[in-house]
Amino acid sequence: MQYYTGNSELDKYIEESLSILFYGPAGAGKTTLLLTIAGELCKLHSCVYVSTEETLHYERVAKYPDKYEKALFTEAYDYDELLKTAIAVSALKPRYVFIDSINSLFRLEALKEGSVEKLAFITSLLLETVERNSGKLFASAQVRSSEAGEVEASGIKILDYYFDLIVSILIDSENKRILRVIKFPVKAIKEAIELKFAITESGVVWYA
Repeated sequence: MQYYTGNSELDKYIEESLSILFYGPAGAGKTTLLLTIAGELCKLHSCVYVSTEETLHYERVAKYPDKYEKALFTEAYDYDELLKTAIAVSALKPRYVFIDSINSLFRLEALKEGSVEKLAFITSLLLETVERNSGKLFASAQVRSSEAGEVEASGIKILDYYFDLIVSILIDSENKRILRVIKFPVKAIKEAIELKFAITESGVVWYA
């Protein structure tokens, strides 16, 4: 099994998925998880990492250049620009694509005509790209409060359709990150898991 995050319970579900989504509030560790995974995959395989909300820590990437040797980092801070980026990524044919976050620009235009269709097209285009190259799509998502008062990813109905594995991340009173699998890959043996981790300068540290 490929090493993705360093946690075997989570990694087995990632292994069985084409598309993986992490969602949670700001500071929950979504970007750190994506960079941890990218640091394992982009040493040997072609990757594109797209930032849409100025959360990418370039100084962290610069500290470990060997980890991201085959990664192209880019940014998109406009919804139409993100669409153009997705089309460009398709032409580059990377094996792995990371987008942080996939719904931040959608949140700003959620009520505009065509915004839902645009998010669906961007996601499906990126999925087609990685599937064609036997890779995976990794993404993070911002959250909002649902009508029931629960925290959920913005555009969750669209994201639920396209992502095989969906993981929520919360921060507890001790500032530990709590990770729960919300949606499992179709063929996976579903086991309720709750994992805790901390964020360090070098990445993610899992609690036993």
